[in-house]
Amino acid sequence: MLKKILIFRTDRIGDLIVNCPAILTIKNYFDNAEITFVGSEKNVNYAKSLNIFHSIYTFPKKNLFKKINLIRLLQKKDFDYIFIFDGKERSIISSLFINSKIKVALSQRMKIYYKFSKIKFFKDQENTSLNDIFNNMMIYCNIKTRIKNYDYISKKKDNNFSKEISVNNYIHVHLDEKWFTNLYIKSYTDINPTYDDFIKFINSISDSENVLITTGIMDSAMIEKLKNNFFKKLDDKLFEKKNNNYSIFFVYKPSFEDIESLLKNSKTLIACHGAITHAASSFNIKIIDIIEKNMQSFYKRFTSHINNYTFVAREDFNSLKKKLYSKLIV
Repeated sequence: MLKKILIFRTDRIGDLIVNCPAILTIKNYFDNAEITFVGSEKNVNYAKSLNIFHSIYTFPKKNLFKKINLIRLLQKKDFDYIFIFDGKERSIISSLFINSKIKVALSQRMKIYYKFSKIKFFKDQENTSLNDIFNNMMIYCNIKTRIKNYDYISKKKDNNFSKEISVNNYIHVHLDEKWFTNLYIKSYTDINPTYDDFIKFINSISDSENVLITTGIMDSAMIEKLKNNFFKKLDDKLFEKKNNNYSIFFVYKPSFEDIESLLKNSKTLIACHGAITHAASSFNIKIIDIIEKNMQSFYKRFTSHINNYTFVAREDFNSLKKKLYSKLIV
């Protein structure tokens, strides 16, 4: 019998990646499941690449009439289950007007009107693994199985971008905006590597290993200087530098599908915590996660299931690089 399922995940790619093992476990539990996905402008394109969902909709960011039209469209379907995994107020309110036999939602704060809704709420507690909460939501829906499929990205269709790189088994450094205070959360501990110190760090690694550097979507003075002064340009996206018997590759603004392909051939990932951390866990490579020190319990909610994982606390780059070296040689 067909089971119709609606999932709200109107936030970021990383949040969807964390949630995918639970979503796939739900889908695989039923002999015949049709999953409708409501996402955000930030994650719907990635959702399409997963080949999990029957229908995908973008939740309108501002336009009230578009929001009403989306709800009307979803009202035409009678769902068996609605999972509000994002815990967003917009998703909870929307679900009130959509027919479903069972509705479950994650929520950080319990509001008075929730008591009068037909939604079962699960408290999003900071010291609890998200997958444990997702499992409890599934149990309430009589889906009696544990979450699996943590390696689902390794089974996705590869866009084969990694074939552009002539080496593999490399140390992968993801140099995105999270390394720079002026581009990221101002209250977080500064890393801010200088160009010279970063080059010394990369050259030191590449004395005995191939190295791959990927960037995020934002530019910085460091990124521009690396492109123009350190690497040889191969094309608009790909740059290279030789260091004796080893190579350093630099990939400028790869798509997330490009990053997934590159992770497949990585030996170790060094990155500030984000979507790439969770994607890397699918390939069981060593992950060195750079996190804010006083938020260790918060990050553990997202990483407790990951094997081959270690972390270092954010600090100035001169101190941080020593810890990164020590983690690499363990």
